[in-house]
Amino acid sequence: MSFRLTRNLRVLKPFDYKTIFKHGKIIKGQYWQVLARKIDTPEPRLGLAISKKVHRLAIDRNKTKRIARETFRTHQNDLNHWEFIVMAEHSKPAKNSIMTNDLLHLFKKIITY
Repeated sequence: MSFRLTRNLRVLKPFDYKTIFKHGKIIKGQYWQVLARKIDTPEPRLGLAISKKVHRLAIDRNKTKRIARETFRTHQNDLNHWEFIVMAEHSKPAKNSIMTNDLLHLFKKIITY
């Protein structure tokens, strides 16, 4: 499997976001909130919802999105048959490795849920 984050690995349509928000499981961590829904297709999908209320500055929102995309991209083989929406929690900025580990912990928690 390729480690690229192609278009078919992203949640793009508003209907898909609504479905995940309505029927997904919610798990909160220190830096992230993840909604997940089991799907029939083998490849996982990622959607991002990082609001201005959580991170006022664009640089912080972009950093948060980069970390989420990179974590998903490098661990997509372990996340098969799931689609996720990742949202940021109100928190102070942290190191990338700490935020990555928190998101990985949430992904693993959802898969074993």
